[in-house]
Amino acid sequence: MSTRSLVQGYYESLAHKDDKWKELYSENAIFSDASGALDAKGKEAVIQSFTPFLKGVHGVKVKQMIVENEDACAIVGYDYVNPKGEKLSQDVSEVWQVKDNRLTRLTIYFDLTAYRTFMRS
Repeated sequence: MSTRSLVQGYYESLAHKDDKWKELYSENAIFSDASGALDAKGKEAVIQSFTPFLKGVHGVKVKQMIVENEDACAIVGYDYVNPKGEKLSQDVSEVWQVKDNRLTRLTIYFDLTAYRTFMRS
């Protein structure tokens, strides 16, 4: 499977709200944000870090993807719904590394403060 297909399959799984995305990570996967506030190491830690975020995700759409060998960068539009039913759309940049046909590293670049404030309101 190509890097593009693997990363695209990840987002398709998120959009369909199934659990196939979990199977795409390597056992030694790393998930972090640009600030370092998020730093999960290992497949189970990555899944545990990402799962609460997905509860507020209503929609996912890849707007652009650039792939070079085993590296990919995706601009992804997320639509969120908070506990009050309010909606927020946010574009997020996600940088991927793939090795041995598995997702090994994800670094996200987004406004974490705006997301957290919205989800708490």
